Amino acid sequence: MIFDFEKLILWFKDGKKRDLTFQPNKVNVITGESGTGKSAILQIIDYCFFASHSKISESRINENVNWYGITFHINDKKYTICRSSLSEGKVTDNYYFSSSGNVPESPEVNSDEKTIKSLLETEFGIDRNVRIPFGGKLLKAGSRISLRYFLMFTTISEDIITNSSVFFDKQNESRYREALPRIFDIAVGIDDIENVLRKEEKQKLVSEKKKLERRQNRVSAQRDDFLTELGGIIRRAKEYGLISADLKLEDAVSVLSKTLTEFSSSLTDTPSDEYSQLKKESYHHAGVVRNLKRLQHEYSDYKKSLKQVEDSLKPVSFLRSKKDELIKTSIYEELIEALESDLKSLKKDITKRAPIDINISDLICEHERKLLEVTEKINALPQDVSTFNNDKEKYFFMGELKAKLELYNETPQYGVLETHPSLDDLQDQIDELQVADTGEKREMFIKFLEELIQKYFSFVDSTLENYSDYHPVFDYTKKALLLRKPYTDFIENVGSSSNHMFLHLFLFLGLHEAIQRKNAPFVPSYLVIDQPSRPYWGDGKKKKEKLDHGDEAKVRKAFELLDIFVNQVVVKLNKNCQLIVFEHVPPSTWEGLEHVHLVEEFLNGNALVPEKYQQK
Repeated sequence: MIFDFEKLILWFKDGKKRDLTFQPNKVNVITGESGTGKSAILQIIDYCFFASHSKISESRINENVNWYGITFHINDKKYTICRSSLSEGKVTDNYYFSSSGNVPESPEVNSDEKTIKSLLETEFGIDRNVRIPFGGKLLKAGSRISLRYFLMFTTISEDIITNSSVFFDKQNESRYREALPRIFDIAVGIDDIENVLRKEEKQKLVSEKKKLERRQNRVSAQRDDFLTELGGIIRRAKEYGLISADLKLEDAVSVLSKTLTEFSSSLTDTPSDEYSQLKKESYHHAGVVRNLKRLQHEYSDYKKSLKQVEDSLKPVSFLRSKKDELIKTSIYEELIEALESDLKSLKKDITKRAPIDINISDLICEHERKLLEVTEKINALPQDVSTFNNDKEKYFFMGELKAKLELYNETPQYGVLETHPSLDDLQDQIDELQVADTGEKREMFIKFLEELIQKYFSFVDSTLENYSDYHPVFDYTKKALLLRKPYTDFIENVGSSSNHMFLHLFLFLGLHEAIQRKNAPFVPSYLVIDQPSRPYWGDGKKKKEKLDHGDEAKVRKAFELLDIFVNQVVVKLNKNCQLIVFEHVPPSTWEGLEHVHLVEEFLNGNALVPEKYQQK
């Protein structure tokens, strides 16, 4: 993306206007004293690009400003965005926007953040397809990528330029900390939108396939349980004689389904009178047979009891035959006569009774014959049902059987379990999606980036004190630049804020050249650097009024590095880039460097908000 700033504009409360003008394809330097608002320029740029909070100083700057504005070029277009000043330290939603780059005499609200951001996202190449590839605590997978995430590649602020471990701005904010690893591959050209879309589609299909497989596994488990139940009811059907005992599951289901169809058809009409009468006769004869058999059994027991009584009276005849040998008492004759009378009465009663056991047997045979005839007639009718004790049992069983067979026949997963067609289709779609191996591309990019950084590293190697012969190593996970001791795999713990500053420059210059070479479309071709000389001035009581000769030489080397970068990109690669640098050092520090341009010196009352415009 071709991007450069043309102007930064302030509209003061007294009606005056202040411009800072930048040149494309140059190192634009604003230098001067402390407290003159140089660092605020970066904050103003961020504020105009839709920041949700801002650290623009209230005193000297915000208290004197009504509107902040920037005019910039994207590709062949020119835009101006203005935003009204902070209100009690809080950001406002008041925007002025010009799609032709017009700078008004006095901005008035004419647009809103959503509209402007939507237009710029189009210019940045961010459409609905540019989405977060994987989620985090705050960022959801598939959510739209904000253009502000790519601005992390365009700043080296005062907060991080000498940081020993953090190389990207806004890493103290969770949203940006999560965004960096999620957009890095797209930003630097490791991955592209087409591949991201294919990857997302493949992940979606894989997820859908896994979901379907889990469902099929659940169905398989349910199928096993169901078939166990079905096997049990088929076994009972065999016991009732409804089907042959040697039928297998599928054949048994087929035969039983036909039987149920015939059975159901027979229930659609009221049973015929003949059928009902025959069933009544069947139940009648069966009941008579049961009662007669019970009577026969009881009569047999009765005859046995009579025989026992007769046997008990037989001693009377014996006593009568031995009467001459017995000693008789006064009641002997009376007792014997009474016993003889009872014996005669018993024999007479037995003689009079008909042979009931013969009659019972005849009756049982007769009713069994009639029951058989009735059963044969019933079997000849369509309402044939075999071997049930009664209709209640029959209907209950047939209803249970019908429910199971309907479920088996109507639910495919209960039949023969085969690979689901959708699974095959999904796998075919997954196989057809050709997703580039970003792992391999990532490894190649890291080597490519380290090669670019090595070029810049070698240019200033003598400035790096003890690390001149070390090799740069990009830690992809931490997004940090490290140094490896030569001929080892040992990573050095680099000391000195001066070295940390140079490591930041190496990484960002290398990243921007890599992005330019790969024509990655999302990162703007500008870089704002806040005071490379910061490590050499000191802080507090140790703060210097003037740099030592050795320190000034290091700052000079840093500017030479920036000049070489611009020459490499603009002259050798025929690309575009713009650097904006805030400094304390005098212009003599970069004297003679072809691509360094002095924007302004903030000295002697000149500042971002000059003293003459400041409220007293």
